[in-house]
Amino acid sequence: MVSLSDGMFAEIPAYFSFEPRPNQPDRYDEQLAFYDSLDKGVAWLLGGNGAGTTTLALAKVAKFVYETPPPRHDTPFWVIAESYEQVCETAWKEKLHGQGHILDHDIDWDRIDWYKRNNGWPFRVPLKSPAGSRNNWMLEFKSWRQGRGQMQARSLGGFCFIEQFPWGVFEEVSRGCREYNFPGSKLCEYTPVNPDMSSEIEEMIENGPEPEDKKDVVFNRQYLPRGWNVYHANTECAKEAGHVDEDWFEEFFGMIPPEMRDTRMKGLFASFEGVVYKNFHPSVHCMGDEMWAFLDNCAHRRGIDWGAGPENAFTCLWGAKNGANQWFIYDEYYSTNQEYSTVDHLIEVYEQWSWPSGSSYGATYADPSSPDNIRIANKLSRYAAQTGKPVKNISVQRGKNAVLEGIEHIQHLLKPQVPVFSIDSEKTELQPRIFIHRDNCPNLIRQMKKYRWLRGADRNQAAKLNPKNPRREPLKFEDHAVDALRYLCFTDDRLGGLTIDSARTQSTVMDSITGNYMNGKNNWKTVTSQHRQNRE
Repeated sequence: MVSLSDGMFAEIPAYFSFEPRPNQPDRYDEQLAFYDSLDKGVAWLLGGNGAGTTTLALAKVAKFVYETPPPRHDTPFWVIAESYEQVCETAWKEKLHGQGHILDHDIDWDRIDWYKRNNGWPFRVPLKSPAGSRNNWMLEFKSWRQGRGQMQARSLGGFCFIEQFPWGVFEEVSRGCREYNFPGSKLCEYTPVNPDMSSEIEEMIENGPEPEDKKDVVFNRQYLPRGWNVYHANTECAKEAGHVDEDWFEEFFGMIPPEMRDTRMKGLFASFEGVVYKNFHPSVHCMGDEMWAFLDNCAHRRGIDWGAGPENAFTCLWGAKNGANQWFIYDEYYSTNQEYSTVDHLIEVYEQWSWPSGSSYGATYADPSSPDNIRIANKLSRYAAQTGKPVKNISVQRGKNAVLEGIEHIQHLLKPQVPVFSIDSEKTELQPRIFIHRDNCPNLIRQMKKYRWLRGADRNQAAKLNPKNPRREPLKFEDHAVDALRYLCFTDDRLGGLTIDSARTQSTVMDSITGNYMNGKNNWKTVTSQHRQNRE
């Protein structure tokens, strides 16, 4: 190991000598690539349990401070974990210092600010200045439970998050790098077991890097910022390389439920425990602008869930149903504007899409628990006259509020059951009965992933003292888009006699629709252009 005064750093330890497997995405193990990276943005290391991601990330922290000249005296580099015990004991005592990534003679021991000196837990560890310089790095250890407010104002030379963290804290810490923004200075490593803490980066990774041409940027889509890169570490690869005990591997993963093994082993994103719509997959149930080709000769309906406030969004969904009883959810209105009244929201809904009179454009189904709002919608022209907006009434009906039956119906629509001949494979394939526009409905897609059943501990903390099985009901949190979907599809299908038992496939109609699309009878590019002009 070479010291700070030499201005160099030792070679990567042998236990990081795994090789990536580019032709096997589920076998990626990119530890060397992560360690050697000099990303201008954030480098994300997602890995399985026991894959060595924490040790690797902290080795990269040491490599950075040894190789990067500090810009000022006591330049802060933050290492952040959930608790002080975790960040001090594991990140510093066990790994950074204990494994020799930071050497004793490079530490300014007299100036260490101790959290618990007897335990060897520091708040801050100043490193000595490189030869010929008065500047130095200061390793600072943080708990993200301090909150976002405690992460403000400081100018940082870099940071490393250990395990998962709240996105708001990450945003505040990232802001601290604005002055220097050194390549390779911003690191995040974790196993993504908690979907609440990884939904933002998961969405960015799914959407890919932000297009260079602004014309290609899709409204409401979160992209992976330029300069950010994602790396993977695989516990199975670590076992095969002899760095993880095989008996431990078999015992540990034998206890893990099948739905969590890819997360725990490969660092793939986890789904929510007890998720309601387990069979919802964006790759299957989401479409892009090709959806417009399927909307001719469809019955158009809307679904509304009333709301106001930051966690209580006013939501409207637009859907079209074809002759095969397949739904195409092609747009959403989703607003948490606290200054808007119900009339303001309804005016926005009225103006977002034209709603011609006639059988093709029918009712709007809404949450029946707010009859006053339903009356306002049915007399909207009168209320809107006070705002000077020339809008017409919105014909709103009470949606069916049988929650469990409605959820079961959406689950039924998600199943592949409509046979359609595929020109590409020259085979008949089964399609689901519901598709969602991936660009226009980001909030609905997000909630379809997160909507979950209530657990016993969710009801209240008293459940711990008097445990009992929870009633089968969904958690009432960020659910307005999925509720609007239930009012829309379940109510209209129920009124048409299309219950789960009575719904039957109609492949002839679907083949006809598919044929029209493939033969170019529908110009979806024109429809898309007109739609975007309406939104603007």
